[in-house]
Amino acid sequence: MTETLLKYFQILKTEKLLSSQVAKTLLENNDFKNMLDGSIILKSSVGRGYIYELNEEKRQVFENWFAKKFPNADIEVTDRASSIAKFKDSKKSKEKSVIVFLKGNKEVKINNQTIDLQENTQKFGFFACVLESLETEKLCFVENKESFLQAEKVVSQDNVFIHSYGRIGKNLLEKIQTKEVLVFSDYDYIGLNEYLKCKSFFENTSFFVPENYDLLFDKYAKEITINRKKGQKASKNVLASQEEIVLRICQDLQTKQKFLEQESLLINL
Repeated sequence: MTETLLKYFQILKTEKLLSSQVAKTLLENNDFKNMLDGSIILKSSVGRGYIYELNEEKRQVFENWFAKKFPNADIEVTDRASSIAKFKDSKKSKEKSVIVFLKGNKEVKINNQTIDLQENTQKFGFFACVLESLETEKLCFVENKESFLQAEKVVSQDNVFIHSYGRIGKNLLEKIQTKEVLVFSDYDYIGLNEYLKCKSFFENTSFFVPENYDLLFDKYAKEITINRKKGQKASKNVLASQEEIVLRICQDLQTKQKFLEQESLLINL
């Protein structure tokens, strides 16, 4: 169940719904269909459409169902716990917390506090936090954990390295102030998409490709899975891009049906 469906069922408690106002998701919802079949919700013609309204004779049946389905209908969903409380499903939450891992040899400003990353990196390997804001000169996004832990062996140490918990998105990028961004990721559609996301926020963004990319690709490229759930698909942004580096990587993906994992750059270091 979603916030949108909840809204419609709340409206039905006190008002009528015009078919022109109803989303397809409600009409296809099994609970809604069952209520129509059981005459708990009535459907009647009006003009060129229909009206849906609660059958007052069966209001208590609806109220009992609603109370069981949405035990905490009025709470705000801010995290996975409140999502379970409201929808009985943790995945309906839109997580607001941004957790990141940072390392490097620079001082940076994190959540309005100056942090010596070099000291934290030397002592603990990296610095982790719930990010509210980040200010630094050069920032390198590293997609995978193992590559992040060894990134300075591959990418210039002039960068501050960041690895996010989850995919790069607007909620992370809008918290960052930096002059230069480098994206170090797998050489696949996901990596290209995250590169283009970063570039939409920071004009001075580049995609890290080693000089021996072609050699590494020939030796270590992995076949792209065709599994629907795990398989890769190019986003509209990737397909529309005319950037040379995007076209180059896409050609390998499309013609050879293989991609290079970023960890291959760590071989023999």
